[in-house]
Amino acid sequence: MNRLIPLLILVISLTSCKTISIQRELQHATTQNIMLGVVGNQKTFVLEQDYNHVALPDYKQPIKVQPNLIAFNKQSFSAFKKAQLLQNKAIVVNYVDSIKTNQPRFLKLEIADRVGVINAIKSKTNTDVFQFIENNNNAHVITSISIVLNQDSQNAIKNADEVFLGTSGVKNYVLRAYKNKELQHTIKFTDGVVFAYQMSNACWKQDNKYQLQIIDLVESNDKCPSKSYQSAKRAKKKINYYNF
Repeated sequence: MNRLIPLLILVISLTSCKTISIQRELQHATTQNIMLGVVGNQKTFVLEQDYNHVALPDYKQPIKVQPNLIAFNKQSFSAFKKAQLLQNKAIVVNYVDSIKTNQPRFLKLEIADRVGVINAIKSKTNTDVFQFIENNNNAHVITSISIVLNQDSQNAIKNADEVFLGTSGVKNYVLRAYKNKELQHTIKFTDGVVFAYQMSNACWKQDNKYQLQIIDLVESNDKCPSKSYQSAKRAKKKINYYNF
């Protein structure tokens, strides 16, 4: 029994290192440059936890994004440095652990318009994406990321009245910052270093035509609204086909 204790401590330690606290919310640390709004599966092993991109929904309508500038702490800076090493981005961050004020900042970007994301996934353009999420209980949507951009891009987002997620090119996402309703800056996710993310599950329920639909996106630890389920198969079992 005593031999199992060190192994248990090691597993707990490795697992705990995979998440970091951002504004009192847990995000998964990553070394991948993950874009906001993508769909995929999380890979979880004892020594590895990361995100496997599967689909990029076509967001024909811009999706509102909520940006927040957050000061680095020791934990978030460590996650950033690991990601920066593998993403090979020459972004300078002068963080000193002993200094308690005026620390450099990163951006937490969160999808504010989840209804817009749901409507996009339900559209005919994204039929394959909808079916993938329906048939895979482990499928998620990335709804929040922590990212470091160059100073000009971070200032553009900081000073913007509105920030939107949009599609650029064939299958690429960008951030568009607006001031006084005019586009000021377009930012590629690949221009920055992403070091953490948060994912959301689809909540399934039948509509008034007895068809299975996504009605909400909730973080992994949150519950779906009443009479809706994270499992599409379970939601199907609740459909009363005798009412057709």
